[in-house]
Amino acid sequence: MPNLHPFLVHFPIALLTVSTMFDLASVLRKKDELARVGWWTMVTGVCGLVASVVSGLLARDSTTVVDAASDVLEAHEQLALVVTAIFCALLLWRLGVRTMLPSRSRLLYLTLSLLALVLMWMGALYGGRMVYEFGVSVSPR
Repeated sequence: MPNLHPFLVHFPIALLTVSTMFDLASVLRKKDELARVGWWTMVTGVCGLVASVVSGLLARDSTTVVDAASDVLEAHEQLALVVTAIFCALLLWRLGVRTMLPSRSRLLYLTLSLLALVLMWMGALYGGRMVYEFGVSVSPR
């Protein structure tokens, strides 16, 4: 089975970034329509995130990782799991308030979104390091 992780991983990064930005814009501009865009991009982003994590775990079992990259891979994997847990919790929170931003604890919600976003970007940097610095899953020419 081909390694789908490199194909899938970019979608949740983009979608969840856009989702958080729309949620922030919704609060700053006081427009619920922007929160609806945040909701739908979150739904698709979380679906993509779960698919990315699953494909990454499958790829790990079929990929040779040099010893020098093992710590980077471990950090990448741990960040991915934490980010997935946070975004899934935020998605459930949004479901609980009928998909809009929570009126109570809005600051906590947005803080968790931004935290998950930063952690996701850090995980992406580790993933990039594995490929570009250590050549993980790169075929020799």
